[in-house]
Amino acid sequence: MIGRALEDGLCELCLEEAAASAPAVAPRQAVLAPAGQETCSGRDGDVPCGRKPLPSRSVCGVHRVQELAGEVA
Repeated sequence: MIGRALEDGLCELCLEEAAASAPAVAPRQAVLAPAGQETCSGRDGDVPCGRKPLPSRSVCGVHRVQELAGEVA
């Protein structure tokens, strides 16, 4: 992985898919990160996630993909 994938953990195809589905989901379910939030609000098991949240979300790319997968399932 190179470039932006190192920042948010998403490959180019995942970024494109998230961008394509974001307008349909974002306006009604967007949870913006509180000002000054430095880390993702998600959890990896019992451990708080230490990754940086996405700019428009309170969770990182990995946890956002999990949220989207839950909506599809």
